Amino acid sequence: MVLGYANVFSTLPRIGRRVRRAFGRAGLADETAAVNATLAAQGLPPLDGTDGEATVAERLYELRDDVRAAIPLATTPAGRMAFVNWFVTSGRHQSGAAVADVLAFLRRQDATPDRGLATAFLWNPVWQARHPRALTPGGWAAFKAWVGAEYGVRGWWLRRAALPPRFGGVPGTGLGVNVLGMFRYTSGLQQNAVAVVDALTAAGVGTSLRDIPMPFDRGARRPEPFDGLERFPVTVIDTGLDMPVPEAYRIAGLYPQPGVYRVAVWSWELEQLPADCVDRGADVDEIWAPTTFIADAMRPYGKPVHTILTPVQLAPFTPRSKAYFGLDPAKFTFLFTFDMNSRLARKNPLALIRAFRLAFHPGEPVELALKVSPQDRFFPDWWAELRGAAAAGGVKLIDRSLPRGDVLSLMNAADAYVSLHRSEGVGLTMAEAMLLGKPTIATGYSGNLDFMTPDNSFLVNYEPTTIAEDIPPYPKGCVWAEPSVGHAAELMRRVVDHPEETRRTAARGQADARRLFDPLTAGRKMAARLAAIRDGGRA
Repeated sequence: MVLGYANVFSTLPRIGRRVRRAFGRAGLADETAAVNATLAAQGLPPLDGTDGEATVAERLYELRDDVRAAIPLATTPAGRMAFVNWFVTSGRHQSGAAVADVLAFLRRQDATPDRGLATAFLWNPVWQARHPRALTPGGWAAFKAWVGAEYGVRGWWLRRAALPPRFGGVPGTGLGVNVLGMFRYTSGLQQNAVAVVDALTAAGVGTSLRDIPMPFDRGARRPEPFDGLERFPVTVIDTGLDMPVPEAYRIAGLYPQPGVYRVAVWSWELEQLPADCVDRGADVDEIWAPTTFIADAMRPYGKPVHTILTPVQLAPFTPRSKAYFGLDPAKFTFLFTFDMNSRLARKNPLALIRAFRLAFHPGEPVELALKVSPQDRFFPDWWAELRGAAAAGGVKLIDRSLPRGDVLSLMNAADAYVSLHRSEGVGLTMAEAMLLGKPTIATGYSGNLDFMTPDNSFLVNYEPTTIAEDIPPYPKGCVWAEPSVGHAAELMRRVVDHPEETRRTAARGQADARRLFDPLTAGRKMAARLAAIRDGGRA
């Protein structure tokens, strides 16, 4: 998130009184004239009548804590024109949103019983600290009275603003937990957060979910609100280790309620902790590690560490042919999928290309496909290196974004999955390949060993090595693996040449994965820990 835009708001006091009255008093029925006046003042053309996309502006609102602080009533009749004015004068240059998107967002807020006041509260940690009971039947009237007095708001809209029905209840008497995670950021971190919630739900644990918004648009926005407060006495924070806990709360617009017991579910991919993360343990009470590898890395924090294998479930997908993805139906297809944000050196696809070329002659009916989202803008050198190696090695590069279901369809269409990673905290794609019944070849090191064995998969030999140069967030001098290209080539050859052995191994892998990654198994372990915390247990 980009901060430091104080100068952006210098234009706000100059909003015309006529425009402010038209947009604030009359509701949104005649907002076109008001907004067109602001556009004209900036030398911009008027609205063309095109409907906007509310979620685009909603995302902008959630990402800009500086704007929310400067215009705390932005989603309400009292502040929405200031929000529009900011967007027209400054915000449109810094986002992919349009004025029509902002209006669609504000119309949606205006249609709620609270006229957007609850949304403003849910994203204002200062208000949350001062009025913890605001969104309850007993606290709503007092909160509205405070808003009126604090901001000089008068008018029928505030008097009539009603508490939305979804806030009318109270937490149940059973186990419950708040979960703070990247629920809308299409990534392994998102899948991990969703998996934790699935496990808790399977075990009958209530949840209050809060999203940590990210400034990268990587897919369709999930429709759930993900705006839960800390309603329960325990909060699970599911992020990467590189995000400090206070920063997670700040980005999420959430006030950390005092007295809440905080559990970290951190993803990390090395044996050692980076120097800039050595103080992370001070912000949590215990750690739930998704794998033994991560658990061992977390022990220096001196907090209780409990290993709970993150459940993995396959999202619904439509089976598709190889031809749909540009693959050759007549060839045996090896596949590897990865994200360039996870660092090219750690994912190590260049070694996989070398292993493939060592294992097979160009004329054999075998192909290797690499699925990676395009990241040439952020990693141009890595991208050029990967493209060159793929072209030289005759490797199919699928370099476009795919919906989650299509990624699984691609994995399902392939004949085998291969990862020559140097280190993995978990190894999610390997788990998914095994659940799909695919023979899976992978480096015999790090988090994937919690579910991959010589009996259910094909493990590649490796030598420990140190990182030669800083590859943020992975520091120089830390340890990871250097998988054997020669042994990987032998295993790829073996998978193709011995189909019956391959089939038996893949079947064992699928059975083991279904058992190990069952959400109820993980959910029961989480519920047991929550019950122990409730009863005073900390070990």
